[in-house]
Amino acid sequence: MLTDLERRVIERINDERVVKWVQDLVRIPSVPRPGLQEVETEAARWVEARCHEMELETHWECAAPGRPNVIAILSGAAHARTLMFEGHTDVVTEGDRALWKHDPFGAAIEDRRIYGRGANDMKGGLGAALGALAALCESGVKLKGDILLGALADEEGLMLGVKHFVARGWSKRVTAAIICEPEDNRLCISQKGVMWINARTQGKMAHGAMPYAGINPISHMATFIRQVQVLEATEQARRGRDEFLGVPSFSPTRIHAPLQGETETNNVIPSACQVTFDIRLIPGQTPEEIEAQLREIAMHLRKTDERFSAEFTVLDARPPTATSRDEPLVKTMDAAYRDLFNRAPTYGGVPGSTDGTILHQRAGIPIVTCGPGDTRIPHQVDEYLDIDQLLDATKIYALTALRFLGSADKSED
Repeated sequence: MLTDLERRVIERINDERVVKWVQDLVRIPSVPRPGLQEVETEAARWVEARCHEMELETHWECAAPGRPNVIAILSGAAHARTLMFEGHTDVVTEGDRALWKHDPFGAAIEDRRIYGRGANDMKGGLGAALGALAALCESGVKLKGDILLGALADEEGLMLGVKHFVARGWSKRVTAAIICEPEDNRLCISQKGVMWINARTQGKMAHGAMPYAGINPISHMATFIRQVQVLEATEQARRGRDEFLGVPSFSPTRIHAPLQGETETNNVIPSACQVTFDIRLIPGQTPEEIEAQLREIAMHLRKTDERFSAEFTVLDARPPTATSRDEPLVKTMDAAYRDLFNRAPTYGGVPGSTDGTILHQRAGIPIVTCGPGDTRIPHQVDEYLDIDQLLDATKIYALTALRFLGSADKSED
């Protein structure tokens, strides 16, 4: 049941403004492109301006040249806890615009959906967080704890923004975080981990008509990939199916042979072959364990064929995460959802990796991923955001913040 104060906060949510804010953000094409030096700058400046309008303590920090983080704080009376709303300002490429029914950066509204690249992933989540902050500010409520908004850079790449956020020490003040990614407003309490690995087999160039005069690294790579598929099946059988995340996967996603700079003709066996693996982990697995298993496969193949040679480069590794249902943030969000919508929330897991992985891994912050948007829509042509989900998320964020941090207004105790 909502208290009078809670109703007052929810009633301060300005639906039209929240929708407009998301449209404004979508119309800023914050897409990394070759030669573009200021990827998120315009979108980040827009977020910064909204935070200044709310008179929040606001910080601008660059994780890399042209890749800014905006960090804003709504200070409470006691600073006992800090709840973070986390989102990112970069979006993926729109691809071939001719395939889109709607302008990918037009933010058109049709059938209560906002269309455009980033509407779903995840400018909708950022808009909802800003809308919740505005409602809390305008309601006049004095919170006991702080809210920290992180609009971070480069989530779609190497997550430079959140890594910089942690390295700068901001994470030390965060008690718990809501990752505002599109998850149909489910309470996602686990995330798959990810490893991106380059595997390279070394060969010896030779004429295609005389293959035995050389060493074919492509054949060796094919053997290695087959063994990785065996490892995938073994890990799936050993770990079973996670309640929310399903099974782990080991996917080759790119292959190069010959490598850049070598002669590309049909009758030359290349000197090397390289494959990139996208490996997704479930709780119970660790990147260190998987890397060791891959190296063991390579050592075994070397023993059976002394001409086999492989080396590995781990491009990035983020372990899976799991947050207990007993965590205070989870309990608070669960109760808030029930009181807002008169039904139980749906729990789930995130099949991909988010900035929350870094917050959890490097700073030990409990995270819940919950945001507006169909989980199947990110990165697709004609990406869209359901407006009703957007407004529901804004309510969830506002009420969760109020309850998690508490009110310093004695009349409301």
